[in-house]
Amino acid sequence: MTEPATPSIVPADWGLLDAESQHAAFPDTFPIPSADERAALRTGDMVKLVFVLDPPPTEGPNAERMWVEVRSAQPDGTYDGWLTNTPVVITSLESSSLVAFEPRHVAGIALRRDEVTFDVALKAVVSARALALKGPPGWAGHDEPLDERDSGWSVTAGNEPDDYFSGDAGTATKVLTLGELVQRYPALVEVFQAGEGEWAYRPEHRRYVRIKGT
Repeated sequence: MTEPATPSIVPADWGLLDAESQHAAFPDTFPIPSADERAALRTGDMVKLVFVLDPPPTEGPNAERMWVEVRSAQPDGTYDGWLTNTPVVITSLESSSLVAFEPRHVAGIALRRDEVTFDVALKAVVSARALALKGPPGWAGHDEPLDERDSGWSVTAGNEPDDYFSGDAGTATKVLTLGELVQRYPALVEVFQAGEGEWAYRPEHRRYVRIKGT
């Protein structure tokens, strides 16, 4: 049975951030998928879009990043999809709203399970210092997992002082899934795919290189 047509939302008080332009201006702090990836989305893919209030409010946040499930690709190269989040900042939008967007708006693409060799649900320990960086964390290392939910990966800024981890663990570190980490830092995909070793981020190459481990 043919699904009934649902009109896409036409923004009245919000717009979509041009992620492509944002990346061009800030390549190290605003990574996005490649142009080829953004132009080849499939039905069911999950993409991250940045919804921006227009005009901006006088105070408080003016944007929020939310996930949209691709419904279809149009002949002109654009897409539409259903909003999967419940908006907090943009109250005129509702979860399940149908949103039209272009490849230039795509700030992230969720990993497809058939394209990775690691379990995106496994946990990693990440230093709070690493999460505060404007770019990717400086170091990632793998050790024996503690249990079936642990990936064995630790991710740090790479310049934590010697006593950094001796204090309150809840303050010094956070636990995130591998999926959450690669959405935030796409360069870590190569690291987690390797499944072992010690890696350092090289800003000049915008990728991690193995420094120890076989």
